[in-house]
Amino acid sequence: MKVALINKPTLEFVDSAIGKCWGKGSYGADTQKGAERIDRVCNKRKHGSMLRFVHYIFDMQISTSVLLELSRHQAGVDLAMQSTRYTVHNSHLEIDYSGDYDVDIFLDKQAEEARDFIYDHKNLSNDSLKLILPQAYLYNGQVQFNAQSLQHFFAMRAVKGAHPHIRQFAHLLYASLPEDHKFLFDASLFEEQA
Repeated sequence: MKVALINKPTLEFVDSAIGKCWGKGSYGADTQKGAERIDRVCNKRKHGSMLRFVHYIFDMQISTSVLLELSRHQAGVDLAMQSTRYTVHNSHLEIDYSGDYDVDIFLDKQAEEARDFIYDHKNLSNDSLKLILPQAYLYNGQVQFNAQSLQHFFAMRAVKGAHPHIRQFAHLLYASLPEDHKFLFDASLFEEQA
């Protein structure tokens, strides 16, 4: 699993939106006064709607398992995923391992069998062949979160009770955020590694 932030989001629009609502103008998100106001309004007073003005776009490589969990988050989240319709014949079927020895041995066997089947059945369409891909199959794609939806995602998916794969994904997202944006998100969720 891989994650990289591919845009340069700014908190300026959050600061200016707060300034409009309170009739006090913009302090500048890069100033101490602006950052403190963003923290006070968006985090402490829970006016998270102001966070809709900042967007994070991540390049990612995630398994079917993580993709299924991610698909449950729809508000403020946009996905662009690799289509198996066009890539199965060209794919080398990368998989995401579980860390459990027995499961990983099974995944290797399953991926090898899928590779052999695809190679031996080149006459079949990708629409048919994609049905044999394992849950551990890695997709490439992009995901965009606004900061409010990312706060919600972290609150649901970075916690100990979340599925280990989506929790690992949440930790990778957080790690790739700009340092000066991390105050928007509950750092305590990330103190222990996934």
